[in-house]
Parts: sequence; C-alpha cells; structure tokens
Amino acid sequence: MSEQLVHIEGAPRPRTSIAEIVRIALNLAAVCALGGVVLGGVYMGTTRYQAAARLDTEKRAVTSMLDLGATARVTEVRQFLDTAHGLVLYRARSYGDDAAPARELTFALDGAARGARTASGEPAKSLTPLGRLFVARQGGALAGFVLEGESRGYKNRIRFFVALDSSFMIVGVRVLEHEEDPGLGAEVATTWFTGQFLGRRPGDVAKLSVTRDPLPEDWRAALGELAHTSAPAWRGLHAGMMERERMQSVHAVTGATISSRALTNGVRGTIEHFRRRWALLAPALGEAS
Repeated sequence: MSEQLVHIEGAPRPRTSIAEIVRIALNLAAVCALGGVVLGGVYMGTTRYQAAARLDTEKRAVTSMLDLGATARVTEVRQFLDTAHGLVLYRARSYGDDAAPARELTFALDGAARGARTASGEPAKSLTPLGRLFVARQGGALAGFVLEGESRGYKNRIRFFVALDSSFMIVGVRVLEHEEDPGLGAEVATTWFTGQFLGRRPGDVAKLSVTRDPLPEDWRAALGELAHTSAPAWRGLHAGMMERERMQSVHAVTGATISSRALTNGVRGTIEHFRRRWALLAPALGEAS
C-alpha cells in the first residue's frame, strides 16, 4: 500500500529551487520554439502548394472559358493604385512567369498616360491591388479576355472570372471562391445560374438585373446541359434561346436573392470597369481596341 503524504498545518512547505525554476522555463521555451519551427515549416510548405494549386486552377479556367489551344499566348495585367502620387499602374507579363520582367504602364487618375518602363520583381507594398485581367491571343489574333472580379455575397466575398470574346460578348462566368450556404447562395456557382450570363453583349450588360420570377422550363432545361457540354458547343445548340433571353433579367436562386444579386452586380461592374480600362491599355499594349 502506497503511503499518502499529508501536509500538516503550520509545517514548512517544500521550496522549489531557482535552478529548478530555470530548468522548467528553459524546457517550456524549447518546446515553444520547436512548435514554432514545425508550424512555420508547415505554413511555408502549404502556402507554396496552395499558390501552385491556385495558379493551376486559374490557368485551366482561362483556357477552358476562352476555348484556347496549346499555342495560345496569355498576358496577365495587374492593376494597382498609387494613392500617394495619384497614379494607376498596370503591370503586364506572360501569365504564370513571375520571374520575367513586366511592362509597367502608368496613368494619372484622369486617364492621361504618364509613361512606360520595364520593371522586375514585385510591386511596392504601398500600392493597392485593384484586380487583374488576362488578354489571350491565338494564331496572332485577339482571342478574348478573362476578367477577375469580386463582390460581397450574403456571408463573405465571391471571387469570380468573367470571359469575354474579342467583341466583348460574355462567353463564360465562373465562381472561383465563395462561402455562401450550401443549397442556397452556393447555387450561384452552378452552371445553371452562371449560364444565364452567356451571350450577353456590351449593350445588354449595363441593364443586367435580377428577378425572382421562375426560370422558363425550356431555358432551365437548356442551362442544365451546361454541366456536361462545353460552352462553345452549348452556345451553338441554343443560339436562338440565348438571343431570346439575353435582354431578360437574371433569374435568382430561390431563397438566395442577395447572393444572386451580388454576383450579377459584380459581373456588370467588372465588365464596365474593364471597358474603360481597355480603352487606355489597348494602344499601350499594341492591341486593337
């Protein structure tokens, strides 16, 4: 039977020596330091993996949305605001090749060109990112654009791509990231919802709105085919229906009008902003406007 130690009231308590306290403190510090190194290594490893996975996802999205071939050339254009000097900077480089020098174009806030230069490395941290766009060329001709947009949904931001052909007609919308509720707001990422934007021309985009009216049955059936049909083939099959619907409002997801309106307003705003930017960028990049 083990002996039970009983402390007698008034008896002196055992004291921990300074050496013991130092030893315990050093052990705790060593454990914390080791934990920090492990967590830091995991963070660095997963961050690089996430960045590579994100780049791969974006590349596949750009290629598929514009139906690009293996020889297509894509230029990524990043936009930044220099608040301190009242300037807007555009950095253009071959997509995915961050090591290559970028062509930097500078404009005043009123759109006046302020110069162009070759820049290397990352932009200054004092600059505010304003989004990206991708310009695709295939066979020497302008194949279209993919615009990155973001809007505030019901729960958090919705990040998306909008693809336009060379005449600025919408040929694709794809939601890349969102935190909307499954079965409700998350439905805005499905092809039956994003397919409603296809075929809309520049004049139609400014009038984009959302309605709670139910989808016409033939239109719903056609949109359902997008889940297993490529967008170019689908447009060929349903050109007449797209023409009928292109001036109509976007039909909201039932029970998720806020999310539906957020993506619709985001698509409209992203395209309108791009058209103003492209009027400045096209001559500077040597593209036909």
